[in-house]
Amino acid sequence: MGLKGIIKRLEVAARGDMQSFVLTDGSKHYYSPRSPERFLHTCDCLRAGYAGEEYPEPPAVIKALTKARDRAAAFEQVCGGNFGLFPYDPQVLIERGELVPRPMAAPGREDFSE
Repeated sequence: MGLKGIIKRLEVAARGDMQSFVLTDGSKHYYSPRSPERFLHTCDCLRAGYAGEEYPEPPAVIKALTKARDRAAAFEQVCGGNFGLFPYDPQVLIERGELVPRPMAAPGREDFSE
C-alpha cells in the first residue's frame, strides 16, 4: 500500500462517526450526527421566541446547509425526523439557501391570575 492509501485510511479512521455532505464549492462539511448542538440550538430558539427575542447564532452545521450542493438531501440527512422542530423555514432553506426564522412558540403572556 502506498503513502496515499495509508493517509486515506488514517483520515477515515480519524473521522469516526462523522458524516458529511457536499458544498457548492465541491468541498465537504463534516458533522457528528450524535452531537446535541442542533437540539440545544432548537431549545435556545424556543426560549428566544417565547421571550420575543431574536434567535441565537446557528451552529456550523446549520449554516453549512445554506451552502450545500443539494440542500434538500443535506437537510433530510441532518434534520430528517426532527418532528418539525427545525427553527427555520425549511422550504426557504431548500429553495433559496437562506435561514429565515419561523415562529416556534407563542410569545410570553402576562400573568392575570390573582
